[in-house]
Amino acid sequence: MKKIICFLVGVSFIVIAGCNLNESSVTKEAKKVAQQLDQYSKGQPIPAFNWSFERDLVVQLYRLRNEKVATHTVWRSDYGMIEGDCPSIGYGIPYDTSLTNPLMATDEDQQGYDKAALVAIEQQEPNGVYASKNTTATWVMSVDKVTGQIMPLYIESKVTVYPYPVRVNYANNRVYKNGEASTVINMK
Repeated sequence: MKKIICFLVGVSFIVIAGCNLNESSVTKEAKKVAQQLDQYSKGQPIPAFNWSFERDLVVQLYRLRNEKVATHTVWRSDYGMIEGDCPSIGYGIPYDTSLTNPLMATDEDQQGYDKAALVAIEQQEPNGVYASKNTTATWVMSVDKVTGQIMPLYIESKVTVYPYPVRVNYANNRVYKNGEASTVINMK
């Protein structure tokens, strides 16, 4: 029994020593990276802006996507050929957009190790949904020209949504603007 305990203690010391070697090499690498970043921040500091044009555009785009705007949707094959079109409302919704968080934090991974501190949980978008990351399929809210009813279409092809009416020429595979935009982003 004493031999087994001595053996386990010896193995533990070897494992701990090996971990310390790995940690020190990781620490050395981390120090090199930190040193390089410190040098960059002195020579080329990251600018800070009071206002961001790109952020403003993204905010306006979220607001625009949250409105009921008349659009026109065209979908194409993987080879670029127009497969169909329809008047629509909104800008299309990726098929696997979710109302609930698709990622779940657990205390253990599949091998039973504690990993709660290592899990990144997805954040909700400002419009209250969890964005798609897995598919190119799209829900298009097609508008019936006669009744005005909204009919969801599931489309797996590449979708382009226009904020204005379009004329589609299937013979020469072209889309032409055919009226004014229903909505625009304001320039400040």
